Amino acid sequence: MRVPYLAIRRYEELLGLASHSLVALVDTIYRYVVPTGDARPVLARIPDRAAPDRMGDLLDRVGSSTATLTGVEWDELTRRLAAAPDVVIAPHRAWADMAERLLSETIVADGIPWMQRYEALSRLLAHPIGQQAAVAACAGLAADRTNQVFVETVSALDASAHPDANMHVLHQLVDPTNERAQYGALLASVRKLRFGHFTDVQMPRLVAVLHELTFDATRQYDVQPLAVELLRRLPKTASAASRNRLSAIAADPTLHQVLSTGRLADVEASSKLIDRITHAAISVMPRDVPHFRDDVLPALLDEMLFSPVFDVRLQAAIAVSGTPYRLPLAAELAEELGDPAKLSAPVAPAMIEALRLLGGPEQRAVVERLIAASGMPAPVTVAAAQAIGHVGGRSDDQFWRQAIAYHARLWQRTRLPTHAAALNGLTYGLGMNRNRALLQLLRADGRAPEQVRSAASWWCNVSQVVYEGANR
Repeated sequence: MRVPYLAIRRYEELLGLASHSLVALVDTIYRYVVPTGDARPVLARIPDRAAPDRMGDLLDRVGSSTATLTGVEWDELTRRLAAAPDVVIAPHRAWADMAERLLSETIVADGIPWMQRYEALSRLLAHPIGQQAAVAACAGLAADRTNQVFVETVSALDASAHPDANMHVLHQLVDPTNERAQYGALLASVRKLRFGHFTDVQMPRLVAVLHELTFDATRQYDVQPLAVELLRRLPKTASAASRNRLSAIAADPTLHQVLSTGRLADVEASSKLIDRITHAAISVMPRDVPHFRDDVLPALLDEMLFSPVFDVRLQAAIAVSGTPYRLPLAAELAEELGDPAKLSAPVAPAMIEALRLLGGPEQRAVVERLIAASGMPAPVTVAAAQAIGHVGGRSDDQFWRQAIAYHARLWQRTRLPTHAAALNGLTYGLGMNRNRALLQLLRADGRAPEQVRSAASWWCNVSQVVYEGANR
């Protein structure tokens, strides 16, 4: 029995949670698992016939250069638009203005405000009239080489079955703006394959690029496993012809495991870790029922740590973040990451990713240490640098300066991509934490890679009204 909207709102009140915080979690999870094509929220609201001028008021604020909208107001606006598929908005350019502003706020938002905006953007991408403007906004930003947030800009196109969305995803696979845009296109292809968005003409192009990326050993930590998982998910008519070429990956245990089972590790190797973390989380929880056994938590942990699809790992972490398990799980993951012997395991980056949603100030200290510790495996260093912008709490300027100086010095000496990627992640973290002062210094630092200085400049130029709105 599906829990209704008003029941979730009441639980928020009874538990003393922020308004619409559980609603945002449920909206986000539902949106990912259900087929595209319907702009209405899956968590159905009671029709609101009050305040007939409300949509006009919200649209006026969208078009304002000074007014802001909260996440709840974006929810309300796009919900009203979804309930009116034939709505006429004048001028027609207002659709584009709305999509561009919503996308701009989405890519700099975090936590619940991000979930609310991502859901609102997904509704716009499915709206019969608004979808073309929303697709164009994502495609335009993805093609802009000065942009600094590519993965979610491109992956958001999985919410639209419009031919333009398919075309832009394929374009970013075949001739991407950069590697991050290509990775976003791979993520978008997961749902597009599941829901049959690609045409018979487009499928051979997709298969060809997946094969190419499967054998690209320079991208073994993120792209290769995802490309193999997409090949595994191909329709039988396509995968039968494809599998003959995949015998070469059998020597790589991770890729072979993905192709065989759709997981990053075999069940026996991962079950001990899952059991250990599950037991640690449950053992500190108050119990109303003796000998309680939670069969859902291990399944979520398995997806959160061992799915080759980042979005699946993200959705599992979102689900857990809305439960009382969040804090004990974060503590246990941090303890695992505190053991140097476990940092070389393939699951370590996924643990760090999970802390983006589960971690608080205590776990932030662990992530900070991993960023600037010598001798770390490259995937751990990069994952930590990319996560620091989302983990709970705040880092002081001394940390940022020391971490940037550490990787800048190593990059100047070695030119290794690990240090360039770490600097990019730290710049992103400064942007997400709204640290304009250090971003300005980084923009002017001639010792940093050009791409890092460009990233700092981009973050410095994010408009104040977008920043302010995305916080709410």
